[in-house]
Amino acid sequence: MHLGFDRRRPVGFTFAQAFWTVALVSLATAWPTLAHDTWVITHDQEAIAHAKPLPEIFTTLGFANVAISLIALLGVVGWVGIGRTDIPDRVADHFKLPKVNAERLEPWVPVALRLGLAAMFVTAAFGLHPRLGYEIGESPVLFASDLEFRHVSGDWTWVIWTQIALAAAFLLGVWTRVASALLVALVLLGFWIFDVDMLAYAGVLIATAYYLFVKGGGHFELLKDPDALVRLVASVPPGRAQAVLRIGTGLSFLYLGIFYKLLHPTYLLAGVEIYSLPLFGFPAEVFVFIVATVEVVVGILITVGVMVRPLSFVLVFAFAFFSISMNEGVLGHSFLYGIVFALFASGAGRWSPRETL
Repeated sequence: MHLGFDRRRPVGFTFAQAFWTVALVSLATAWPTLAHDTWVITHDQEAIAHAKPLPEIFTTLGFANVAISLIALLGVVGWVGIGRTDIPDRVADHFKLPKVNAERLEPWVPVALRLGLAAMFVTAAFGLHPRLGYEIGESPVLFASDLEFRHVSGDWTWVIWTQIALAAAFLLGVWTRVASALLVALVLLGFWIFDVDMLAYAGVLIATAYYLFVKGGGHFELLKDPDALVRLVASVPPGRAQAVLRIGTGLSFLYLGIFYKLLHPTYLLAGVEIYSLPLFGFPAEVFVFIVATVEVVVGILITVGVMVRPLSFVLVFAFAFFSISMNEGVLGHSFLYGIVFALFASGAGRWSPRETL
């Protein structure tokens, strides 16, 4: 089964394809579309925001939300339509634009994912990227800033040390497949500790673990996996790991866009007020509705796997803007940088045994 719409043409990414990303990049760079809103408000502010009623634009059909939704729908249809044609290649040929052979970077994807996971675990274990209201090092977390051990009962110190051990394993490339299996176990433990809050991260983390379990650690492994594990995944089609990674990432963004922005827009509204974000002339509630719509659109396009390489640039711009505009810091999306590199280097992947595009 082919889970992407990539057609059988060269995998090189043309700069002409960037032409088709202009509108989406503009939106993504103007608004923090891929932010997890509870990172940048305090725990008390989150509780206050959660208790506030939803703005009317999120509960009642009107001109603004219908118009924004229709524009988003046209954008998705247009992106998918263009992605299933050779228009980007013809534009590149017409203007004689150079190509970037992204496929050459694919062997480095496991390394990028390992480094991203290592940075995430170090940041989480030592509280180096605290949510608003805490000092650096004050509040260790599981995976991300809003999964705080201090707000759950029990002594979870051993989980903090487990994260440090996994950081070392992924950084050095020590039994990467074993470490990936332990990552999945840690995600499942996260559901036990934090319940539904773990859903914001489970999809992309499990998909990354699957990728590394299938592909191994790549270059610069200090200790390779046991031969039995290598043989276990030898029959997996070469493009399937990337397809799983792409789908898990897209579904995670979809979940964040729907659950945290469409269903709980008061979180981002609180962030807008705290950080005095530029609204570009829109009322705050309309601004947040646009943000939610853009994040859902990006999640859909990544999930279906259409022109994934151009979308990777959208993610980079979005992360950069969010880090700057909300004082989020460079460590907040450290894990996702590896995901972005994988999307650029390997594209959509392919579920079937045929050659990956």
